[in-house]
This record gives sequence, C-alpha cells and structure tokens, in this order.
Amino acid sequence: MGRTRNQDFVRGDDRRQARVVHGSAVAALAMTALAVVGFVWVRPHFDTPDGLALDVELPYVGPGVGSGTKVLLHGAEVGEVTALDRPDAGTVRMSLLLNPAEIDGLTDSFELDFRPQNYFGITAVGLVDGAGGNALTDGSTLDRTPAGDYTMSTMLEKGSVAIDGTLTDSMVTALDEAVRYTDGLTPLIQSGIIVADRVAETQQALPTEQLRYINDILAVLPAFSTEAIDTLGIVHDSDYNRRPDGSTGVDDEFMDYSDAGLGLAANSLFGKAGSLLASHGNEVTPVTLLVKALTDAMPHMLDGGAAPAELRELVDGYNAAFSGPDGAKTLNLRLVLDDLPMVAEPLGLLGLPAQGGTR
Repeated sequence: MGRTRNQDFVRGDDRRQARVVHGSAVAALAMTALAVVGFVWVRPHFDTPDGLALDVELPYVGPGVGSGTKVLLHGAEVGEVTALDRPDAGTVRMSLLLNPAEIDGLTDSFELDFRPQNYFGITAVGLVDGAGGNALTDGSTLDRTPAGDYTMSTMLEKGSVAIDGTLTDSMVTALDEAVRYTDGLTPLIQSGIIVADRVAETQQALPTEQLRYINDILAVLPAFSTEAIDTLGIVHDSDYNRRPDGSTGVDDEFMDYSDAGLGLAANSLFGKAGSLLASHGNEVTPVTLLVKALTDAMPHMLDGGAAPAELRELVDGYNAAFSGPDGAKTLNLRLVLDDLPMVAEPLGLLGLPAQGGTR
C-alpha cells in the first residue's frame, strides 16, 4: 500500500505525483509546439502588412539602401524598403511597402533611382511617374533598371576618381602658383577695401540723390553720343581724309606739302631765330633783364588786380562830373563854405542851417 504525501503542491502517492508531472510536461510541450506552428505558418496569413507590398528586381542598388530605407515620390515619403534579397548572381530583389493613399495615380510604369534624402546624405529610393501602365497590385513583382545612382557616396567616389586622374603634379604646381599670385594681390585688395571704406565715410549725399545725378547724366548721354559720332563722321569726311580723285584715304601729296612747310618753319624760321639768339647772347641778356624787371614790377603796380577796378571807379567819377549834351558839357561843381569863419557867421545870423553849401 502506497503512502500518501503532500509535496510540491501535488497530493497523493508517488505514482500519482509522477503521473501528474508527466502529464503536465506533455501538455506544456504540446502548447509550445502549437504556438510555434501558429507563429510560423498561421500568423503570416492573417497578419498582412498595412500597405501595398511590391517586389522590384534590379541589377544593383545604391550604397546605403537597406531595410528601413525611405521611398520618395515627388520629394514626399510614400513608403519604405522592407527587405533586400539576392535570388541569383545578377539580380537584387528589393521589397517595398507603399502607402496607397500617397501614391494615387502611380502605375507599374514608374522608374526609380537612388538619391540623398536630405543634406546629411542619407540614401533614399526615388520613384518617378511613367506614362501609361496599369494600376499597382499588392504582391506583384516588377523588373526595373535604375535610372541613376545619385547617392552621396557615389558622387564622392566619382569625384575622387576624377581628381585622381586630373590632379597631376603639373596641376598641383599650377594651383600653387595661382595661390601665391593671389596672395600677392592681397595688399591691392586691402587698399581697395580701405578706399571703399573711406568713400563710405565721406559720402554725405543719400543714394537717391546720387541716383538722381546719374539719371541726369544718362538723360543727356544719348545726345552726347550722337554728337560725338557726328563729330567723328565729320572728321572722317573732311578734306584731310580725301584724295584728289575724291575717294576716302590719306592725301599723300598734301601731307608731303604740309611736312615740307613744317620743316621750313622749324628749321628756317625757329632754327635761324635760335641761332641768332645764341650768337648774340651778350646783347640779348640786358634786354631780357629789362623785360624781367618790368614784368616783376607790373603786379605791384596793379596792386594784385585791384588797380584796374580803382581806375575804372575814378574814370566813372570824372564822367559823372560833366553833364549835358555832347559839345556842350557842363562841369558840376559844388563848393562847401560852411567851415570858413567868414561865411559861417553870416549864415548863422540869417538862420540858415549850419551844414550847407553854396553852389
């Protein structure tokens, strides 16, 4: 007869406890197996993604494209990349999950490329509308060739290749020379800045006033240009630019005649005068000294330009002293006798003003 025990929350003898423990273990294993089967096989059939799922097969993808990469349409985010797979050696399958509400009107004729999503260079997949095509269906697979790879890493790589092929030693030397020459222009640039600063400090007129002056200049500039062109035309059509036959050109005969005349004036006239003065230096020197003395005295005689004005005033006074028609001029003379004692006393007795005169 077995003994009854109470151990680990299971009552009964050893046989009953073993039976209960074994049954519980089998039940736990069965539930675990059911959960695994349900998660692997059943859940994908009921847990569908919230969006339009597409598979796009490409020969390559841009650097940085992976799970979670954003998909853009007209610059706006419309989905993301959910997975990348490689079905064979020359193909990459890119799974996309798009938001149907954001891709209204997009058909299966779209093109795609790879481009930076923002200024930080994060790669994104760009969709480009295509003409025609059918509506996109969930779960479809499309075959595409990227329209371009404009990612930041690709541009840097291509720039490095271009620099590696063109930035030779001679190019580096030329750039170094250009930098040194530019550095030599620094004082000139500084001088220009200083001049501009000084002009700004001394400029008192408002820009509107300066523009008004410029407008006045521009208003007469067409007329000035016309007159200048007419002047050039007149000079061009002058007799000095005409040949004896009336054609336009240099009149060599007239020019030779003018040259001969200038030669005679230079050699026979001024040359002879110079020779004469050079041979009679002792006689000419006193004359030049006399002329110099007269010219030196003239400014003092003219009182720095004031003497002519005083002479003019004196002449006007003399002219005003005579009146009457021509041939019968009369001198206007006024004698003031008030200061003479012999005249001032009788005038006072007569009651005449103390300041008066007799004419």
